Amino acid sequence: MITQKEIADKLGMKIDDIRNILNEIPGHNYDKDVMDRVFQTARKMGYDFRKLKIGKRMEVRKAAIEDLIKYIEANPSWGRAEILEYLNNSIGLVKRVQQKAFQDEFPAS
Repeated sequence: MITQKEIADKLGMKIDDIRNILNEIPGHNYDKDVMDRVFQTARKMGYDFRKLKIGKRMEVRKAAIEDLIKYIEANPSWGRAEILEYLNNSIGLVKRVQQKAFQDEFPAS
């Protein structure tokens, strides 16, 4: 079974960076090329992605996007400004909930 440490060694990266990328830890920004290289290397080495919660997070994201599409479709008169306002308000709500319910994982910025 391939470990995150082995992936880090193969790529010459820190284990914390590999962990952050594979687990999609919020608050860490990595270049898209670096993230792609980590996932590609992990896949090639036979890393067991079932250990991660990516599938669950992707399903949650998919559901959120589908809900947004339905809401925007229900308001056909909206222009770009209204859509962006709705999205920004939605992000604000998520941030407030994260900071109140998950203060350690999502510290106030």
